[in-house]
Amino acid sequence: MRPFQVEAPQGVLVPVEELRQQVRVDTDEQDSLIEAYEQAAVDFLDGYTGRLGRCILRQKWALPLVGNPQAVFLPFPDCREFAIERLDDQGAWAQVAGVTVTQLEDYALLVDLPSDQTGLHLTCWAGWAAADDVPENLKQAVRLLVAHWFDPEADRNARSIAPGGLPNSVASMIQPLVHVFV
Repeated sequence: MRPFQVEAPQGVLVPVEELRQQVRVDTDEQDSLIEAYEQAAVDFLDGYTGRLGRCILRQKWALPLVGNPQAVFLPFPDCREFAIERLDDQGAWAQVAGVTVTQLEDYALLVDLPSDQTGLHLTCWAGWAAADDVPENLKQAVRLLVAHWFDPEADRNARSIAPGGLPNSVASMIQPLVHVFV
């Protein structure tokens, strides 16, 4: 089964003031549009279905447990702070006591799962703790995407598109951070 986001990231990756410089806008009249493009760029790259295959800013994810697993493949390369939690009929989360979760590279080993596994999920946090911790090449990729979408005619990279529709400059910047599932 696919993981799903439990808690969304908080904060902004690239402040609107920086994005205004990137798109060469001097006033705040178009801030809402620029902020929407920033959010769209982050959403495009972020999370399980994003181009990076990893989380950008800290967020919580849940992976449903199916079939009494002893090992679970982790959905992101930087998962941490694991718990086994049960999702009840009202949508409330409760941690299950007595289960040991040990990370081993791309897997989590689960020991002492309860016999009733109805509604059980492996939860984890992933992503950088704050925008200041995110690698500069990823923040620059977001800036370039915003500029590309904001004014494609003015974007010098718009004529140079990589496979998948990204400007080559963006594809090059995110390539070292892309998590490939094997």
